[in-house]
Amino acid sequence: MTTNFKRVIVSYGSQSGNAQRLARALIETHFSTTITLELVALNDLAPETIGSNDLLLVISSTFGDGEPPANAEDFIQKLQHCQTLSNFEYAVFGLGDVAYPRFCQFGKALDAALAQAGAIRVINRVDADTNYQQFFKQWLTTIDALLAGDTEIGLSLTLQVTPYSEHQPHLASISSVDKLNTGESTVYQIDIDISGSGMHYRAGDLLYVLSDDDQMLLRQLANWFADDRAISAFANKELRLLNKALLRTIARKSGCTALKNNLKQSNKDQLAEYLYPRDLLDVLKDQSSEQVANERFISIDDLADALSTRSPRVYSIASCGLMHPDQVSLCIREVAYEFANRKHFGSASHWLSNAAVGQKVKVFTRSNPEFHLADQQQTPIIMLAAGTGVAPYIGFLQQLSQQVQRGSSRNSLLFFGERYRQHDYLYQSQLQTWQEQQVLQKVITVFSRDQPQKRYVQHALLENGAQVWQLLQAGALLYVCGSRKNLEKSIDQALLQIAQTHGQRSPEQAQDYLASLYNKAVIRRDLY
Repeated sequence: MTTNFKRVIVSYGSQSGNAQRLARALIETHFSTTITLELVALNDLAPETIGSNDLLLVISSTFGDGEPPANAEDFIQKLQHCQTLSNFEYAVFGLGDVAYPRFCQFGKALDAALAQAGAIRVINRVDADTNYQQFFKQWLTTIDALLAGDTEIGLSLTLQVTPYSEHQPHLASISSVDKLNTGESTVYQIDIDISGSGMHYRAGDLLYVLSDDDQMLLRQLANWFADDRAISAFANKELRLLNKALLRTIARKSGCTALKNNLKQSNKDQLAEYLYPRDLLDVLKDQSSEQVANERFISIDDLADALSTRSPRVYSIASCGLMHPDQVSLCIREVAYEFANRKHFGSASHWLSNAAVGQKVKVFTRSNPEFHLADQQQTPIIMLAAGTGVAPYIGFLQQLSQQVQRGSSRNSLLFFGERYRQHDYLYQSQLQTWQEQQVLQKVITVFSRDQPQKRYVQHALLENGAQVWQLLQAGALLYVCGSRKNLEKSIDQALLQIAQTHGQRSPEQAQDYLASLYNKAVIRRDLY
């Protein structure tokens, strides 16, 4: 059987090799029609050479945050500057990862650019995720029918994965809730079943959780307004993390001078301290206490308009997708405390910590490429963790354990800080097992309240400065995870001191050295 097409050009944009492998598989496919197929990278394809009787089939991945692969980055620009483009027919098969917010972005851009340039789409664009095999088989079947003369089949094809997001989360289920410590500030491991979701993640990636409304707080707000309409008006609103736009509205409506003063740029630290323990009801009560004559200074409708939608809570994943593809683990500290004679709970942490097995939870993943393990399996790593900041390293070490089983290993050093060794040594037995298996070379612990003088991760870092310096000189990557307030400046100061003491750097040279570590992405941080 013959076809109306003179030739089929199979062009690819490939970063990791998947798109190129699919392009080669397409070239080797035995179609029911006799046709000449040519294989070429997108950067090597001149748009003006494509004839009106040619069919262009493009297979391309998306690199990073919506960027084209290196061997495809010039094609769209060449297409836009082409003066003699014929009205050829085309189809695009896009590859992507739903863990990235700009899923299949280059495939989408390529499809739009071809159409805008006058090319004719004969098969609807395919947006495939990392499980692309079934989509590819259907695409090949569609191409075969198109070559045989069916000009309608491609425009009825619908193969587009919709990435999960805040507006379209995956409904997962809780598979287990396990308490990890006996300390006052309770920490839990939450295992979430994501089987059937199509989500893929790596150690170091992030899970976003959309929690249910805090019914107790909604009832308390309704009581303050003396109006049950507040419950529905404030449902799905952000009642805990209060932004400046909302606070300005409250300050204007209440006339409260103290809040207005806190909102000045020069008082940002004072405002942060004020807000830290408070939720919306606390702030409303504070302002009404200053304006006794007008206790309810703002209407339910005005407040509802000023409130933003409740933000998803984001957690570092405490598992490795290669080892646990159908499960995501979290390591979370339950937020629950008394303030102003009232119980306060974290929007998601309390809800997750008290969830029943089988309970549904709305989630989606996002890639965190800056916090992935280096692809080079010999690169040493230094991991700094404070409290639940150990979470991503559990995923790292699961990944490293697989590498060790395959005969590969790397030098790995973990600094872990918590309150009390007896009560708060998270994952102690698992970390010891990994040491015995040579997955983890050394764990250096520091427990802040086990001695009269409090000690933290930065102190342990300084005490082991010689080893840290040696590893950095050997090309190690240094990961930092935990509280931004507690770690951001203190770790930098410790590294400056290590550079001066063990690297014989002057203060100015130490500053330059620290800057170079950030510029070269040697230091990788996941702070919250």
